[in-house]
Order: sequence, then C-alpha cells, then structure tokens
Amino acid sequence: MKALLILATVLFAVHDASLSHAEPPTGTLVGRILYVGPAIPEQVIEVTRDTAFCGAQTTHRAVAIHSITRGLEGAVVSIDGIALPASDAAMPPLVLTNIHCAFAPRIAVGIVGQQVEIRNDDPIMHNTHISMGPRTFVNVAMIPASRPVGKPLKQPGIYTVKCDAHKFMQAHILAFTHPYFRVTDETGAFRIPNLPAGEHQVTIWHDTLGTIHQSVTIPAQGETQITLEYPKHADARKQ
Repeated sequence: MKALLILATVLFAVHDASLSHAEPPTGTLVGRILYVGPAIPEQVIEVTRDTAFCGAQTTHRAVAIHSITRGLEGAVVSIDGIALPASDAAMPPLVLTNIHCAFAPRIAVGIVGQQVEIRNDDPIMHNTHISMGPRTFVNVAMIPASRPVGKPLKQPGIYTVKCDAHKFMQAHILAFTHPYFRVTDETGAFRIPNLPAGEHQVTIWHDTLGTIHQSVTIPAQGETQITLEYPKHADARKQ
C-alpha cells in the first residue's frame, strides 16, 4: 500500500510539472477590413523616363476595394504589446522586387532583424531608396541583372520606399518586434493565429486612409471575429 502511495505521488508530481511547462493557451483573430467611404478615383501619372519600357502613363490605385465584399486590400493588421522570448531561428529574407516599373509587394511586412533583399527584374536601372522619416535606411542603384542587395531591418516602424529614377514608384515596409501581423488580401480578410488569450489592442494601418484601433478579447481556444470600417470608425485618423 505504501508503495502505491509513493507511485501515485510521483505520477502526480510529474503530471503537475508537465502542466507547468505546457504552452500557454492561444486563440486566433479573424476579420475583414472594409472601406465604406466615397469612391476614390485612380490617379493617372505621366511617365517621363524609360517610357519605352514603363509606358507613357501609369495608373495608381490608392485604395483597392473588392467589388463584392467591399474589403480593403493592403491594410496592415497588427497586435502590439506581447512580450516574446528571444529566438535564434533564422528568418527568410523579405524580398522587395523592382518589376514592371513598380515595387512588389507594394506593402511589405517583416520583423526587426529580418533581411530586406532588394532585386531588380527589369531591363532598366532603378534606384531603390528606403527611408524612415529623414533617415535613409538604404539607397542603392540597381542596374539590370544586378545581384540582390540585402540589409537587415534595424528598428520597428514604417519605412518609405521610392525609386529616385522613377518618381511614381512607391511602396512601404512595416517592421515589427513580434510576429502578430498580417496584410489584408484582395477581399479585405486577414487571420492572425497563436495569440495569447486576453485583452489586446489591434492596430490597422493603411498608407492612404491612416490608422484605426480596436480592442479585442482573444479566447484561450477558438477564434474572435471582427469587422472594421474605414472611415466610420471613431478612432480613424491619418498618420
């Protein structure tokens, strides 16, 4: 009988220890970002350089809306304030390509420390100039068939990407200190998994429409669904 009690005590201790080292419960945030304001017309821009390849004009669509869902494409959804343990895991590079006289992707997202890899797939020269405010992050001329140029993201924030040779080319890179971010797809939808349970602040950023915020509660298991609208949300403001 005494041996059985000892065995039961040991098993209980092992079970308790395994629970203490178990991963914390996580949930998923699922949603869609909509645009319900007045139509924003496309901007036609005259091209003054390399027109034989780029064309005489280019069209810029600042706000891309899905015809059925009214979803906003290219909005960045993020959740800040979640502490993460240090990790030595290697991250794939964040590739930014000059292609067809445009940057692809136009909205890129990454983590501090991640390598930004700049490429030029066009048969003409581009000058990729990335900055944060008044400070230049990288400014490099990319001749045709040149080797990719890489540089790690050093700080969180919003980076502006331009081509000094072709002024109509613009993009943005958003760098975070955590992996809890997504860019909305063509229907305005997004999905952020593995979020710690509890109350969190969601930030939605769009390069033309600005920033809105929303508090959400993430369950220990399962999903929380939200739908946010530009420009009806009370916290909407241009940044």
